[in-house]
Amino acid sequence: MSKEAAAPDYVELYQNTIQALVNIVDPNKLFVIAGRALGKTSQVTSRRILRVADEMPREVSIISHKSFVALFTNVIPTILETFRSEVTMPDGSTRTQLIEGLDYVVGEKDLPKHFQSPRYPLLYPERSIVFANGHVLQAVSIDRAESIAGRSVVHAFLEEMKYSDGEKVRTRIIPALRTSRIGMGSEAHKSHLHGGITGVTDMGRVSLGEFNWYQDYEKETDPQLIADIVTLSLEINKAQYNVYMGHNVTAAQNKIRKYLPLLRRLQKSATLYVRASTFANRDVLGLEYFKTQREILAMSEFLSSICSIGDRNRDNLFFDLWDEQKHTYDDSYKYSVIDKLNLKEAFRITAEHLKYYQPNEKLLLGYDPGSFSSVVAAQVDRGANTLRIQKEFFVYPPEDAADLAAQINAYYGAAAKLRQIDLYYDRAGNKKNKQYERDAETDAKRLKKELENYGWRVRLMNLGQATIFHWQHYRLWRRLLAENERSVPRIRIDSNECQNLVSAMYCCKKIPGSSPVELDKKPEKTVPIQLQAGLTPQIPSAMTYLVWGLYEKFFPGVKSFTNTGGGFQ
Repeated sequence: MSKEAAAPDYVELYQNTIQALVNIVDPNKLFVIAGRALGKTSQVTSRRILRVADEMPREVSIISHKSFVALFTNVIPTILETFRSEVTMPDGSTRTQLIEGLDYVVGEKDLPKHFQSPRYPLLYPERSIVFANGHVLQAVSIDRAESIAGRSVVHAFLEEMKYSDGEKVRTRIIPALRTSRIGMGSEAHKSHLHGGITGVTDMGRVSLGEFNWYQDYEKETDPQLIADIVTLSLEINKAQYNVYMGHNVTAAQNKIRKYLPLLRRLQKSATLYVRASTFANRDVLGLEYFKTQREILAMSEFLSSICSIGDRNRDNLFFDLWDEQKHTYDDSYKYSVIDKLNLKEAFRITAEHLKYYQPNEKLLLGYDPGSFSSVVAAQVDRGANTLRIQKEFFVYPPEDAADLAAQINAYYGAAAKLRQIDLYYDRAGNKKNKQYERDAETDAKRLKKELENYGWRVRLMNLGQATIFHWQHYRLWRRLLAENERSVPRIRIDSNECQNLVSAMYCCKKIPGSSPVELDKKPEKTVPIQLQAGLTPQIPSAMTYLVWGLYEKFFPGVKSFTNTGGGFQ
């Protein structure tokens, strides 16, 4: 029996409406913009990886994200977990979908003897998954795409596209795709998935500095072509099932031979752009799930992450000169260390991996105490006259100051040679907090004590400080962010290690009509505490206390002004 007319193996797998549509259409280019709990990585990406690997033995495909860290700590573990999941066979028995060492290996240079050899030398085994048929899936970060320069890549998987700059994707990833014959006896160009793209994400919120460049591909979707593919695909699927069940086998095989080549031609020219809300999975999740999500999520978060509706609101920003492209940096890591990482090893980022961390310099912490407590960690780059915000930390009940100190020490402790911390905080940090056993101990002193338990020497920089008003912070930040004076220091935030801080900068709004300017703190009361990190002024406030403590001398006005406008508390 020819391969086209053969009945495929069958297993029982649940599919929601979106996953079923994706598998039925199976286009060359697929973009899924979907809400939470729709299995974007675990179902869409993982199954397409297996499809691509099966279609094009011995070739190379890539899976890409903004950074290696996200790939190593989130994306790849999810994919491998899917490979290891159990599937139900037609006879009711269960088995692992793929067996490591038999069907695939992770991070291995020496392949098992029963594996086919990849077409090209395995240049980066430590960041590759290799399948038994010789297909290689290589992890590639958009900020380090030179590893695929000159390579012949047959398919690109793009994860969490909203975090990636579209221009970088187009100039660093897409050019590696080969849409013509590869040569050297390769049959890959015959596959309808050759030269294709699979991209998944939830809707990017532009107002939070996320991207939505992938929406351009929606215009490439031809509804009539997709409808024709669905009709033909379902007919062929029915014929394949009849072959499997032994019903009208000859007629079914003839139909497959006749129409499958046509289906593959249509699929090869197709782009499918799917935008779906989490409601597509309502039968499994139940209506109570959506009720709960609406209750706990801010409206902007609910619309983007559940309903896949984006927003563009940059109006009335407190940090009105904030420019994410200018005021952040993404060359965060020492790639001499990152490049040695292996996909099969457990991995956790610490300060040892940071490009700009100076182990012989003191650590500067900005602290916003409260039920939701946050810290930003920074150091001054004197040569560049720049304050680099390197890392964000936060806790909320039941976690407290002890847990916050543990986070800070776990990140910086092993790397630090000078264990000196200057701690900057708000005036509220000098107030007594009755939740602690010793009433005389302030939040700042409690954090100091917890850090000193790990061997840090901590200086409290704000004892006895008067209230600093919103309008004062506002005017200082306008001068700092303008960057039109050589003597005024620059502020740079690590966009990889401070994702919540970057997002929250867009959530800091002025109270309309306030004079002098006041920061709208209502989100800290209306947004559920577990979501406040990226959706409220909490973490930006911690950074603001640090910046005022360091750069008060650059405040462009009279410091003794005593208007009753609100202070950062």
